[in-house]
Amino acid sequence: MTSMLDVMFILIIFFLVTTTFKEEEIDHTVNLPVDARNQSLTQSTGNLININIRKDGSYVVMGKQVTEENISKWMAEEVAKKPDLKVLIRSDQDAKHLYLANIMSICRHVGVPKANIAVKTEK
Repeated sequence: MTSMLDVMFILIIFFLVTTTFKEEEIDHTVNLPVDARNQSLTQSTGNLININIRKDGSYVVMGKQVTEENISKWMAEEVAKKPDLKVLIRSDQDAKHLYLANIMSICRHVGVPKANIAVKTEK
């Protein structure tokens, strides 16, 4: 019985050490609009970039505040590396549509095949 417990603890430790945990990039200052239809959004993958648009129109990518020019350059480099890149735009519900339209335009210009807009779903 004791040896079985030892083996179980070793397996638990093995799985804890070898498991990779990926934190989802979420800017908590962005207040998403609500979608009443409860449709699911795209799942996080290795080819997904999150772009957060705050209420004041500032852009946050990977926890850093960036300009439209920086986003355009960086996204062009990423599309060159990963042609099947997906973009998830998380825009604050009170942000102007201009900021969202600018990011969608950048995505289209650099050749991003799929860009989605995130919303909260009602439960």
